[in-house]
Amino acid sequence: MQLGRIPIFILIISLVLGLAKANSQSSGTNLLEFQYGNIPGADDKSFPSIFDRTTIAYRKSGIRASITVEQYHSEYSDRNYINLAQGLVQYKKKKWDLKLGNIYETIGRGSLLRAFEIKGAVIEELGFRSRQYFHRDFLGASVKYRTKKLTIQAIRADVLNILAPTFSREDRRTDLISSLSLTYNYVKKHKFGINIMNHENANGNANNFGSILLDGPIAGPFSYYVEWANGLTQSDRYALYGGLTGYIEGVSINFELKSYRDFIIGSGINEPPALIQDQTYRVLNRSTHVSNPSDEDGYQIDLSYTFNNGMILVFNHALANNAVGSTSFVFQEFFIELNASFTKHIDSKIFLDYAKDPFKDQDNRFSLGFYNTILVSKKLNIISEIELQRFERFGAKVNNQSILIGLNLASKYSISLLFEHTNDPFLLLDINSSNRKYLGLNASYKPNYKNSIQLFIGERQGGPACSSGVCYEILDFKGFETRWTTRF
Repeated sequence: MQLGRIPIFILIISLVLGLAKANSQSSGTNLLEFQYGNIPGADDKSFPSIFDRTTIAYRKSGIRASITVEQYHSEYSDRNYINLAQGLVQYKKKKWDLKLGNIYETIGRGSLLRAFEIKGAVIEELGFRSRQYFHRDFLGASVKYRTKKLTIQAIRADVLNILAPTFSREDRRTDLISSLSLTYNYVKKHKFGINIMNHENANGNANNFGSILLDGPIAGPFSYYVEWANGLTQSDRYALYGGLTGYIEGVSINFELKSYRDFIIGSGINEPPALIQDQTYRVLNRSTHVSNPSDEDGYQIDLSYTFNNGMILVFNHALANNAVGSTSFVFQEFFIELNASFTKHIDSKIFLDYAKDPFKDQDNRFSLGFYNTILVSKKLNIISEIELQRFERFGAKVNNQSILIGLNLASKYSISLLFEHTNDPFLLLDINSSNRKYLGLNASYKPNYKNSIQLFIGERQGGPACSSGVCYEILDFKGFETRWTTRF
């Protein structure tokens, strides 16, 4: 690890703090993460590394400017970098909104184009082995003009892909898009939108896409949203999404439909709605179905009911039908959750989940979880979490368990011990092993609302993780990790 370069981010933090003190219109954030450890099965030895991401922002009247610097340092020089990751100048006044630099914009619900930022997510690909912040932005310009009834927006930019910051700008931004969007509020909050987008890849090959959307209230407490997108010169490429939401006498209702055909644009710059519930539970998040816009039909039903005593019952059912050649794969899931306070001092969650996922070769997958928070005093909470999962794969029984016990004190301190166990042969490091165990200690300290310090020691299990419809892979880790997040 090149320790001589460590003062660089110390200098950045010092400059930012000085700027913040000198001008109250300046602000910033910093995420600093230190690791000493390895990825079991991939590394021969443990090694230290540092990732840092600093953002400085300035606001005055209708002007906003910001820059973001990212850096990663380890003993492997081919993985290290210091990057001006983002820069933005924005002018917003009355009907106009102008942006130049790294921008986040989404067309419709993301069928044509979607930018995202998963807060706090630092990822590492086995192929690149360089840690980076997980986001996708556009580098270019956006012009938006808005009146009470009409919104017009034009974007021209190139889109970030998943390659590590050690690659060149040309390699990381191979998709160039030009788009024009119009949204019109035509009557009583009903909206009509039309979008046209040209996409050009690194080889100069271009395709045109378009979408139409309708949005508004219907039948009293209900509202609808429909979006149709397709290739203007390739009509067999399309994405159809529709949703109906409402609330009746304590019951929240959400029903969605999807039909996608060959609708991955470029390197994946679009993200049509997945219609799969985001799960915070460990065994369910790792088992989640990842939507495939190349060929997928399906729906999602989500219901929740709030009782008079405050208990909340949630039901979710999702189905996705994928075709590979002449073979059809049907994913289906049923999920029930009860959130309740059975006594004055105990808050509980119970969930039950059943699924079949042929893409992962998981048949008859049952998952069960018990979460409890015991209020010992106004400042002390005891937390217990138990998650169990079982499914069939090639006729064999696979079992996963996750057990956590923890303490929260005065909303400032927390400590927890997490034990996980699996006999999944896909996760075993040694073909002679029959199971694999993970044991990790997590601790956090929040001295104030601007600072948070997190600590991990031990071994943790990786796997898929999904947030806001975007899925990514978390790698296994064994060792020591600390993270300091601050706002100023």
